[in-house]
Amino acid sequence: MGILAGVLAIQGDFKAHIRVFKKLGVAYKEIRSEKELSDITHLVVPGGESTTIRKVAKSEGFWNRLASFKGPVMGTCMGSVLMAKEIESPKAEGWGMLDITAKRNAYGRQINSFTATGKIAISDESFEMVFIRAPKFIRIGDKVKPIAWLGDEITGVISGNKMALAFHPELTENSLLHEYFLSL
Repeated sequence: MGILAGVLAIQGDFKAHIRVFKKLGVAYKEIRSEKELSDITHLVVPGGESTTIRKVAKSEGFWNRLASFKGPVMGTCMGSVLMAKEIESPKAEGWGMLDITAKRNAYGRQINSFTATGKIAISDESFEMVFIRAPKFIRIGDKVKPIAWLGDEITGVISGNKMALAFHPELTENSLLHEYFLSL
């Protein structure tokens, strides 16, 4: 069976991830219900508003199914927050997919959004990172490995087949992190 990437399409800029998958020629599906999770191999949880995603997924009855998804998961910005074991500012329930503590909106409000050049573990080239009300990873567990940095600050982590990025790679022309995610 080939790859079928599911993109959580409740809220946020899920269409940007879909554009990347189209560019890469990867089959994808928008996910808005538990039933739609059944045949996907990979799951993307895009940036957006975690409170909205939590409310909708719980009211539609698939919050726990998202939390227990066994395949590769890539969370960007808000998606990385939901993947965390602990969430701060304010404290909230995450999925616990990664042994990390994520602090929401740690880089500031919408007006403080910025683009910067960072580094990723899978390339010797610099990598453009877009931060929009982005979280920070203020604690990472022993089995969690950093894979992206802005200066000395960790902006991306991985553990097993779960990858969390504080930034939005889907808003750049570089698809390297999506390609890496699809290889998991």
